[in-house]
Amino acid sequence: MSAVNIIMVAFTALALFLLPSFYHLAPYLSDAVFRVRGSEALEFSVSVSRERNTVAYVLLIPFVLILSRYHIYEPSFIAQLQGGWHLLACLGAFMLYFFLRLLMYLLLKPRRHYENFRLAHRAVYTFFILYMLVALPALGILTVFDANDLVIKTVMLILLSLFYALFLVRKTQILLLSCGGLRTFSYLCALEIFPTALMIVSAVVL
Repeated sequence: MSAVNIIMVAFTALALFLLPSFYHLAPYLSDAVFRVRGSEALEFSVSVSRERNTVAYVLLIPFVLILSRYHIYEPSFIAQLQGGWHLLACLGAFMLYFFLRLLMYLLLKPRRHYENFRLAHRAVYTFFILYMLVALPALGILTVFDANDLVIKTVMLILLSLFYALFLVRKTQILLLSCGGLRTFSYLCALEIFPTALMIVSAVVL
């Protein structure tokens, strides 16, 4: 059995184990999409936010599998790799991306209004889960209709861009609760746009 198949089996087992968590989180996630207060209610409940984070970590497995299988993120140094090494390289690249976001967050966290700052930063978990809940069924439908890899890659990128844009809007709304417009823009540039731009440039240039 290949490494990818082993990972898929492990993910399936984890997903089945976490089905009650998906059911429990559903109303919180839907509320967080439409209201800033919904994001606050989710984040300020320690048990619910911990459950959400666990689900997001598990969904990272199929996310990286999609990236690797459909060559969504593939700089030349990753393109040269095959099989499990290609998958591990994609995972490593996104671990570096999340580490950079965390580093910028720790360096820039304010002394005042820290709760809103943390809420804005951790909203990414919510929108990542929502993206995967749309992307996985979409991938299944496209596969059933025998769509080619380019079509699937394009759809996955469009969905990813859409949910990332929604996340940026929500993060902006949360930061504006305690920051001025200029400071909010500076935070967005440092915490989100800079790391994301590095990922895009690395995919194009390297």
